[in-house]
Amino acid sequence: MSRRRLVAVAAVAAVAAAGAVAGLAHLASRQQSRLLRAAAHALGRELRAERVGLTFRGGLGVTLEEVTIGDDPAFHATEPFLTAHRLGMRLSLLPLLRSRLVVDRVVVDEPVVRLVRDRAGRLNVSTLGGRGRKAKSSPDTPRRHGPAFQLGALRVRHGTLRYSDRATGRGVGLTDVAVDARAPRLGAPMPIAVRAQLASANLRLEDITSQGVLDLAGARPAYHGTVTAARGALGSLPLTRLRATLRASPPDLALDSLAFELLGGSATGDARLTASTLEAHLAGRGIDLARVRAPPGAPHPAGALDLDAALAGPAPGTEDFEAALTGSGTFRVAEGRVAGVGIGPAILEILRPLMGSGAADRLRSRYPDLLGSEDLRFTQLAGTGRLAHRRVHSDDLVLVGASYDAHATGDLGLDGDVDMAVRVVASSALTDDLLGRSRLRPVLVDARDRLAIPLHVHGPLQHPRVTPEPAFVAAITRGLLAQTGIEERASSLVERLLGGKRRRER
Repeated sequence: MSRRRLVAVAAVAAVAAAGAVAGLAHLASRQQSRLLRAAAHALGRELRAERVGLTFRGGLGVTLEEVTIGDDPAFHATEPFLTAHRLGMRLSLLPLLRSRLVVDRVVVDEPVVRLVRDRAGRLNVSTLGGRGRKAKSSPDTPRRHGPAFQLGALRVRHGTLRYSDRATGRGVGLTDVAVDARAPRLGAPMPIAVRAQLASANLRLEDITSQGVLDLAGARPAYHGTVTAARGALGSLPLTRLRATLRASPPDLALDSLAFELLGGSATGDARLTASTLEAHLAGRGIDLARVRAPPGAPHPAGALDLDAALAGPAPGTEDFEAALTGSGTFRVAEGRVAGVGIGPAILEILRPLMGSGAADRLRSRYPDLLGSEDLRFTQLAGTGRLAHRRVHSDDLVLVGASYDAHATGDLGLDGDVDMAVRVVASSALTDDLLGRSRLRPVLVDARDRLAIPLHVHGPLQHPRVTPEPAFVAAITRGLLAQTGIEERASSLVERLLGGKRRRER
């Protein structure tokens, strides 16, 4: 073929291509208003855009800028259901040549979606697509070739999702939301993949990923899938590597096979949340209490915690939430300390009249776990607890240290107020160092010939008031008075014991 003929063929092809593109653009431009009406009809909501234009990037399409999708009027909303900076719709070419509107892909940039649950329990998303109310027919909606708005894929980028419950006042927000949905349909389940960040009053999760199925066809939207989060925090407790199976149909939420890392240990469990109730089960292993963030100047706990606990009550945010919570569980802490409780200094103060000069310093050095400081160090702490009326009650709390063991019963309030009876039993070595061959020894030791000191610990847990039980004071007093010439010492001892000095604040 000669060069002239090649140039002519190329010119004809270019003209034909330009004509085809112009023809497709003309078809698309004629369908813009029809496309908007079809999309609005499919959503069952008012759809507005400040600017509408054509694009050839990635294929022929329509772009909408500053998009607004109205909310259901029945919700009396002051804000639209959705606003978006840009919405792009790529059109399928072959159906367009036959004057049919088939959208191959929708991409939504920077949307803000507002989900609202009213006081009657209805969700504003439940009426999308005209569900929940009688649909009105439109003369502009094509009927001969199936649905006017067929969608192949939906992509959301840099979105924000805000959920508010008007009945409880609770709310939660997802930011930096990305969604990929295949063949989405308002009337059928759709597979989706989600990435987001979550922030609420007491929970923060970063780098969330979820894959599952979203179903908008029922009376309430429903989602079932897996969810993971790289890191986050529950209150002040840092969480990492969270994973769970999620079932959600607002306001109901269920987490199964929940697992995460917490303070150097691990935790597993499950949870159920409805509009009015909460149920949760949690098992923790190897949680390092030394990593718990304490307020400046506050005593710091330590030890490796294992626990199994169950919790039930009203939904968070309801009135008197803490007062209505109930629960039970078991716990064990290895190689730890109860910070600032002050039992050791109280014991030295109680027994000072029975000790010689310099004995207190020697005992602090020899038995640091019990007497060395305000902290009570132990090799193991274990027991069970029952939560009710904002207080945790235990009848079988046991502490074991190198130089003592202790048994306690009583309550610890959620506000940090403690009221417990503690019986401290010294080791044989500590008993000998404290009492030796004193004539008071038979009065103060138990059946195992070990010094037993019953105490009452009450007040704020950080620096409680520690006093001996009256029966113990009476036993010492009778023993001293039975000896001659020591009435003055006995009087001094009684004054010390019954004075019950509060541990000084740090």
